[in-house]
Amino acid sequence: MFNLLVVDDEKIAVKGITVGIDWEAFPIGQIFEALDVNEAKQVLSQNRIDIMISDIEMPGSNGLQLQEWVRTHSPQTETIFLTGHANFEYAQQAVRLGSFDYVLKPVDHDRLQDIVKQAIEKIKEDQEQSDFNETYKTYYSHWVNELPSLVEKFWQELLSEKIPANEERLTRNFQMYEIPLDMTSRILPILISVEHWKEELNARDEEIMEYAIRKAAAEIIVVEQAGCVIQENGSSLVLLYVAEGSELSIPDIKAKCEAYISACHRYFQCSLSCYVGEETPLVKLTAKVADLFQNERNNVTRSNCVLLQNEMDQPLQHKPQAPTFSDWIVLLESGKKAELVARIQENIDRLQKTDDVGSETVEAFYYGLLHVVYHVLHKKGLAVGDMLPRQELQDYNSATRSLNQLRNWAVRMASVSCDYMNSHLKGVSAVTAKVCQYIDEHMEEELSREELAASVFLNPAYLSRLFKKETGLSISEYSLKVRMEKAMKLLAETNDKISYVAEQTGYSHFSFFAKMFKKYSGLSPQEYRKNFQG
Repeated sequence: MFNLLVVDDEKIAVKGITVGIDWEAFPIGQIFEALDVNEAKQVLSQNRIDIMISDIEMPGSNGLQLQEWVRTHSPQTETIFLTGHANFEYAQQAVRLGSFDYVLKPVDHDRLQDIVKQAIEKIKEDQEQSDFNETYKTYYSHWVNELPSLVEKFWQELLSEKIPANEERLTRNFQMYEIPLDMTSRILPILISVEHWKEELNARDEEIMEYAIRKAAAEIIVVEQAGCVIQENGSSLVLLYVAEGSELSIPDIKAKCEAYISACHRYFQCSLSCYVGEETPLVKLTAKVADLFQNERNNVTRSNCVLLQNEMDQPLQHKPQAPTFSDWIVLLESGKKAELVARIQENIDRLQKTDDVGSETVEAFYYGLLHVVYHVLHKKGLAVGDMLPRQELQDYNSATRSLNQLRNWAVRMASVSCDYMNSHLKGVSAVTAKVCQYIDEHMEEELSREELAASVFLNPAYLSRLFKKETGLSISEYSLKVRMEKAMKLLAETNDKISYVAEQTGYSHFSFFAKMFKKYSGLSPQEYRKNFQG
C-alpha cells in the first residue's frame, strides 16, 4: 500500500483532493494533510510518504523549496505539483528538482488520478529495480568472496587438462575471473615443497597449516606482483603473471622465496623448499609444472632452500654405490641392533657427502632395507604385519622425500625389527599369560594399556601388537570379554542387583555397563537374566 500527502495553504483545496476524490480504487494506505511547508516536513519526517501532491505558491516557504528538502530527506517520494499559473519557468524548476509531474488549477480530478496512477506504477518499477539491485549486490558480494576459490579451480583444471588451452576458452575465463592475462602472457611457476613439520600433525591440522603457508606465500612471494597461490597435487604452487613486454627479476624472486622460507620456519615450525621454474607460455604451463614436480622428486640432498631451474637441470655425473644388504641380513638375523643401526648411519652419511644422489639411489636403499626385514622375519617364521602397521611399515612417500627422512625411517625400521624379533624369540607367551592374569585379578578396576604394559615392563604399543598376535584379541577386546563373561555368570547364577554386577565387573556407571552388555550379548542385562533364570 502507498501513502499519500496533500499540501496546500487552502484547506478547501486540500479536502477537495483527500475527500473529494474516491481513492478506493487505488492501493492507497493512509492519506495525510498539511497546510504549509513546516507541517508537511513534520509529516514526512514521521511517516513514509510515497506520493506528495503539493501546491507551489504558498505563504512563506513555497512548494519548490519543500521539494528541495524532500530530495534530501525523503528521496523515495514522488511529487506532483499544483499551480494556478501556466508558468513555464515553474515547470522547468519543478522538473529540475525531480518532480514527477504538475497539474494546473483548478484541478481536474480525472487528470490528477491518471497522474497518481502513473506515479504508483513508477514507484513499483523503481522498487523492483531496487530489489533487483540489492539481490545482485548480495550475490555479487558472495561471488567476489568466492573468486579466489574459482580462480584456483580454473588453474587446477587447466593444469590437469580438463579444459582446453584454446584462445577463446582462456580469454573468456580470464575476463570472467578478472585474471590480468591474455594469450601472449607468460607464467612463472614456483613449487612449494613442505619437507618436514616440527610438530606431528593430524590430517585436519596439516590441512590448516598448508592453507596458512599458501596465504603466507601470497603475502611474501606474490605481494604486489600479479599472481595467485593454488593447491596442486597435494602441494602449493605459486603462479606469477608476466605481462607482454615485462620481465621478472630472478634475484628478486629468489630473495622473496628465501624470506618466505625463513618466515615459515619461524612461524609455522616447518622446513620447506621453493622450486623456481622459468617464464613459460600458457600452452606449455602444464609441462613446466610437471618438470617442477619431477625436480622435487629427484632432490633428496638439499632442503630448506631455493632451487632455480638452471640448478635443477644439471645431469648426474655418477650413481653412488648401494650398500651391501647381504651383510645387513646377517646382522638382523643375529639381533645385533647397534651394529645394524651404525651401518645404516654410515651409508646415509656417505650419501649426504655426495652431491649427485638422485631418487633412484634413495629408492634402492628403501626397497633394499624392506627386503632385508621381510627376508629375515619370514625366515624366522614371524609375520611382518604383526610388527608394524602396513602404512607405517611401507611409508614410501615420507621415507624417500629426503635423506634425513630416509635416515629416520631406516633407523626406526632396523631398531623395531631387532627388538620385535629378539622379544618374540624369548617366549612371549609368558608375557601374555601374565597380562591376562593381571586383568583377571584387577577386573573391578579401570585398567589402562600403559598400566598393563608397566606390569610386564614393555612398551604399550609393542604389548598391544604382541597381545593381539598371541590371543587374536586386542587388550580392550580381551578385557571386555572377561568382564562380560563374569557379568553373565553373576546374572545367571545370582540374584544380585544389576548395579552390583556392574560394580563387580569394573563399571561405575550402570547405563554404560548396560550399553556394553547389550552390545556384547545382544540382550539387555534384565533380558539376559530373565532368559536364563526363567
